[in-house]
Amino acid sequence: MTVWNQCLDELKKSLDQENFARWVQRLAFVEFDEKQSVLTLGHPSIAFLNAAENAVGAAIVRALATVVGKEATVTYRGLDANTPVWEVAPNDPVSTEPKKNTFSSGLLPQLSFETFVEGPSNSIAFAAAKRVSEFPGSNYNPLFIYGGVGLGKTHLMHAVGNAMLQNNPALKILCVSAQGFMSDFTNAVRTSTYAEFDAKYQHLDALLIDDIQYLCGDKRVIQNKLFDIFEKLVPFGKQIIFTSDTYAKSLKAMDERLISRFTQGLSVEVEPPELETRAMILLKKAQLLNFDLSEEVAFYIARNIKSNVRELEGALQRLMAYHMFRVTGPVTLDVAREALHSLIDIPTVPITIEQIQTTVAEYFGIALSDLYSSKKTKSVVVPRQVAMYLAKELTRYSYPEIATKFAKKDHTTVMHAVKKIAAERKTDSSLNYKIHVVEQMLKN
Repeated sequence: MTVWNQCLDELKKSLDQENFARWVQRLAFVEFDEKQSVLTLGHPSIAFLNAAENAVGAAIVRALATVVGKEATVTYRGLDANTPVWEVAPNDPVSTEPKKNTFSSGLLPQLSFETFVEGPSNSIAFAAAKRVSEFPGSNYNPLFIYGGVGLGKTHLMHAVGNAMLQNNPALKILCVSAQGFMSDFTNAVRTSTYAEFDAKYQHLDALLIDDIQYLCGDKRVIQNKLFDIFEKLVPFGKQIIFTSDTYAKSLKAMDERLISRFTQGLSVEVEPPELETRAMILLKKAQLLNFDLSEEVAFYIARNIKSNVRELEGALQRLMAYHMFRVTGPVTLDVAREALHSLIDIPTVPITIEQIQTTVAEYFGIALSDLYSSKKTKSVVVPRQVAMYLAKELTRYSYPEIATKFAKKDHTTVMHAVKKIAAERKTDSSLNYKIHVVEQMLKN
């Protein structure tokens, strides 16, 4: 019996039948590295792999650890589109009878508005997505959602489709990745089944395509086909949603006609989540996994893992695995520090806003009183905004509380500063370096 087969036996005990069939049974066994204790599972859809990892990833890690008797790792790999998605493992009785695919739309029920954590970084995108789900084809068509990796673009797109189906189960909705769209078209060309391809894509109520940036480059034929499909759907009130890692006009080697179509609707950005949203994501995920996570520990992780949601969830899964094998009591702050010490390295004494203000003033060579003043010169405004940004990133204070610490009556001043510095830090290497130095000064 393979390691994966043994894991399946464990998962049948820990998961209900619905989740086992919905997620585990659709994963294909790829390989197991016995020396490193790394199990690799696969599926043709990257979106499905992300959702499966979110839904049952922790359970699979626990099952694998139980089977091998030590800490272990599970990785996920995209497979060729022709790989049978119902094959669980060789000779496994559960997978010998393929079940009807009830998710032919490509939508993942786990990715709903209810499981999405809304915050300032994604509030506009969330509101637009909700609006589209309520009035598809009439508002914001197409909806173009863009942002960095692991910030929730795919989640929002699936949430729209799921809400549309909930409102009207008769709708024909198709959600695919850009790679899936290319694969379908390539197969149609190879097998001369253009009619089937057109029937699949041109007779829909809504078409949702994830990671449209993968259509960039020397893919003019495929881009032309997408343009044709767009013209068959949008002018007739059919909804289209795209996600991308960048704004539409920044897509390189993309047909100008498509760029024009992408921007004729509404483009909304999903930005990296701020502290409160990161903590709420962790708390909600822990609740879904029946894992007792305190706010103190959630904020500890959130303060120090800031890049994207996937890394937050990875840290949570690592903490869960550590707790299962090493700890018998509750998950305290000390437990979290020990479990995640290789991921985050921060001081044990909490950083205060006063420390941030003093350090920023010292580094930028301005008077501490300048940070509380209303001076508009760049030599003062930038350090003040950096201090506000760091106060939001490194402490648990809310926007209004930070505003008070800077003698500001309106907390939107702080919100503007945080958003501005977060955006400029990505493109201004000099500013990013300065902030990094200040962070290290504070942590040391």
